[in-house]
Amino acid sequence: MNRISNPFPPARANTRLALWLPVSLLVLGLTACCTNPPATAQKRTYSSFDLPTRGTSRPDCPSGMLDFQGADLSQVLMIYQELSGRTVIRPATLPAPTITVRNQTPLTRVQALQLLDTVLAQNGTAMVLAGDNAVKAVPHAMAVCESPPEITLPWEALPDSGSFMMRKVQLKKLRAVELIPVLMPFAKTPNALLPISASNQLIIRDYSSNVRRMLQMLQELERNAKP
Repeated sequence: MNRISNPFPPARANTRLALWLPVSLLVLGLTACCTNPPATAQKRTYSSFDLPTRGTSRPDCPSGMLDFQGADLSQVLMIYQELSGRTVIRPATLPAPTITVRNQTPLTRVQALQLLDTVLAQNGTAMVLAGDNAVKAVPHAMAVCESPPEITLPWEALPDSGSFMMRKVQLKKLRAVELIPVLMPFAKTPNALLPISASNQLIIRDYSSNVRRMLQMLQELERNAKP
């Protein structure tokens, strides 16, 4: 297989990324501050669930800008903090994998966060939004112990990424408790599905890509169910 040669060894490439990305993002931020009046200032924090807007639809990360080759988790979380504008909160102990990923296509800031969410989830770390200014990095098995945001976007608009979220579904025709065996194959997080029999609701806590599939399935099952 042909490979494009990299003039920088992995360690140097990661160092270049760590130094260049914060500087480039700072320049973008300063440019925005200089060209927009305070009343219409650019959004200062970002998440994987942000919808495309004028300020988030441009490709801030050219191809190859996110180039982690055996990078330490702490380094990846530092770049995540720069991209999101959020403080990353982490426990004293986390899975300690080495992260390898390179973006092949240009990415917006939000798409870059979705990519990092997915890569981190694959390596045992879930990123859970905490208010408007922070995000928690927690072990995958502990994600359901946190309070993820409830994302009410239609399933088609949810990112197909490893971004942790919660969704509450009100069922009309089907019983929530009976759907658990049907939806469990689509779940990745332990105890992702919580039925509430009294109100016939289903609470889903899982990665966005999994929630998309479950919501699509629920929509089809409800539409085809007999009254």
